[in-house]
Amino acid sequence: MVGALAWTAPHKHFLAAEDRRIAARAVWQKYFETRDAFFLPTAFVTAFPHDHSTNVDNRVLTTPNGPRQYSDLLFWISFATLTGLPATTAPVGLTREGLPVGIQIIGPYLEDATPIDLAGKLADVLGGFRPPQGY
Repeated sequence: MVGALAWTAPHKHFLAAEDRRIAARAVWQKYFETRDAFFLPTAFVTAFPHDHSTNVDNRVLTTPNGPRQYSDLLFWISFATLTGLPATTAPVGLTREGLPVGIQIIGPYLEDATPIDLAGKLADVLGGFRPPQGY
């Protein structure tokens, strides 16, 4: 179990992971030398009914491509989370069913205002958040 290793591994394992995290941030910083932001999906699904069952490992999402584990949602946020980069999700439209669709905007380290500003500019162009019908 990964969680058990996180709590019990020797400190050298933490230091090695921290080195990899800092190296990943350095790669992103190189990217941001010539670009203001990076756009990527927020998630691989639109809004869905939440499952509040106690064992998160048993939670499953229904997708057009078949069932997926809830933990799969962490993939798209991992780019910003791992490296400590600021990220903002901005609305970019609606699905055929009327559910909101967002895009994640990642900015350079310690430049939190950059993705927030870009999200505002997208709202100016696309009209911002529109709640689903009935909400």
